[in-house]
Amino acid sequence: MANGVQTRSAAAASLRKRITDAAVELLIEEGVARTTTLAVQKRAGVSRGALLHHFPNRAQLLASTIEQLVQRNERQIDEAFISQAGQGGDVEQALQALSDNMAQPSYLAEMELWTLARNDHELREALYVAEKAARYDLDRVVGRLLDCWRHHPDYPMLADLSVEFLRGLAFSDLLRNRPSYRYRMICLWVELINGYLESRTEEGAEAGTGRDPG
Repeated sequence: MANGVQTRSAAAASLRKRITDAAVELLIEEGVARTTTLAVQKRAGVSRGALLHHFPNRAQLLASTIEQLVQRNERQIDEAFISQAGQGGDVEQALQALSDNMAQPSYLAEMELWTLARNDHELREALYVAEKAARYDLDRVVGRLLDCWRHHPDYPMLADLSVEFLRGLAFSDLLRNRPSYRYRMICLWVELINGYLESRTEEGAEAGTGRDPG
């Protein structure tokens, strides 16, 4: 009996993954608008009933792709930067690698989902849950890229600000498509952050000596 239950459970998990894989492929290749439940059903080669059993609506189906998209993005960053430059490398190079990753089809597909969720409450709720679950992976990747900042007490703020800044660049680049502009903005961003870190270090040193910074 137990073996039969395990077999059915494994088969169900395999079918769910097959459907999710098909949805991810369609999102990356065709975009959100063409990633309909019918298109996913055909790509996965499953029955309508099987798809609806695992994903009763399109919002849940689309939200199921987030984890895999995040994993793909992480692998791309590893290949583009970490495997070549190692941890704790140059911050500007690290942010450029992260920015380049945000220009890849898998990340753009993720951003498309965010945009679609603007007017779809059900999708927004499903995405919120999925993104929250995937946040650990994002934080881990960013932490590896920005290792030289991690000793600073303001690291969480700096990391969050940098990610939000790069996301804004990614959205702008959909129309601009000028990597050289992105890199120039990243260079200026790093200069601003380094200036902030230096000022904070000086403030700490002055506080330690008991001197009045004014």
